[in-house]
Amino acid sequence: MKGMPVRQVAQALSLTTESTNFVSGYEVDSRRIGLNDLFFALPGEKTDGHDYLAQVKAQGGLGAVVSKSYSGPDFGLELFRVDNVLSALHELARLAASETKAKIVGITGSVGKTTTKEFISTLLEGKFRVGKNPASFNTKLTLPTTVLNMQGDEEVWVLEMGMSEPSDLTTLVNIAPPDIAVLTKIALAHAAYFPGGLADIASGKAEIFTHEKTKTAIFDFGFLQYEQAVAKIHGQKTSFSLTERSADYFFADDVLDERGVRAPRLDIPFPQPHIRHNLLAAIAVARTLKLEWEEIERRLPLLQLPKMRFEQFEREGICFINDAYNANPESMRAALSSIPEPKPGGKRIAVLGTMFPLGTFSQQAHEEIGRFAQGRIDHLLVLGDEARPLCDAFGEVKKPAEHFGDDKRALAYRLKELMHPGDVVLIKASRIMQLEQILPWLE
Repeated sequence: MKGMPVRQVAQALSLTTESTNFVSGYEVDSRRIGLNDLFFALPGEKTDGHDYLAQVKAQGGLGAVVSKSYSGPDFGLELFRVDNVLSALHELARLAASETKAKIVGITGSVGKTTTKEFISTLLEGKFRVGKNPASFNTKLTLPTTVLNMQGDEEVWVLEMGMSEPSDLTTLVNIAPPDIAVLTKIALAHAAYFPGGLADIASGKAEIFTHEKTKTAIFDFGFLQYEQAVAKIHGQKTSFSLTERSADYFFADDVLDERGVRAPRLDIPFPQPHIRHNLLAAIAVARTLKLEWEEIERRLPLLQLPKMRFEQFEREGICFINDAYNANPESMRAALSSIPEPKPGGKRIAVLGTMFPLGTFSQQAHEEIGRFAQGRIDHLLVLGDEARPLCDAFGEVKKPAEHFGDDKRALAYRLKELMHPGDVVLIKASRIMQLEQILPWLE
């Protein structure tokens, strides 16, 4: 963790050092290096961390974990030579997590992970010292640095855990085994790596429940349909739902039931069902950690959505919804279902981009979203070659639909022509599309 002696780092890597310095922080991105930080020189698809050691030193870095095969200069850094830099990162993070006294809450799901993480943290911060991932640092590279950069005095860690490929969650859970594990929802995300579709994705997500340290498994009620995945659960099962009254936590029409008992009435600050779903998961965690309803109620006005997650703002009389952080079929449906009504005379415009990576499911999934949008928006602009089926399916009802290939600027100019005061504009696509970049071009 922060403030760890360099000697302790070396010892954990089965190395020795004469240094008496202390490590201030841990980074895998050379651009984020600060004074006395330790850098992990990871190989990448396009770049190699070993190429940035001079930059690490220039920014005040203390040392770097490098491959034994590295033969270049040290640039004044203390180099820790290891067989595998990623394995060394994981081992250091695992040791740090094993020494913490904090309760660990792990969160995964095809949609809503970051929002749920932020909601849980906000609810708990009234009672506990809480540590959490910055932004969406939830991968095999960034979750370990999150763990290593904890202050060390936290009472609860709230850790978002992402999954792109099979066994990803097993890797993360072995680094930071959760006491409480949360699964937001199963949806067709990263389906290119899960040829069995939703059942395979559910099985992969269920890895978050498999560690013997996990005492409570909190999940969307719909997860129960995946029996083989449910069988992986280690710990007490707790379900939540906006539609199934038999769930342990059920919320509808501003009434919340906890295991069949009506809870005090809460003033929920979000009308959108998918956001309320995330909040219900957060409430289940808060109650598991013994927060009283009065404490939860006091924290509700403090809840905020993360950037680019159904983020609403108005510009020149036009309501924009920037939901461009990521997209899959489930989150697309949720966003399209939650578009607010335009002002009198206004229209609903959706700017939608490709959902990646869906593999063999891509064409069908995009077509389904196009048809789902037919009764919910008035004009559709589509970006990305793989998203053309979305555009074609929407156009079946003779509403205006326009496809722009990969020409983001042309799409922005067309949107600027279409928009008028009173309109509502939804912007949503997978992260790789970076669809939020059109916003400055609309000014």
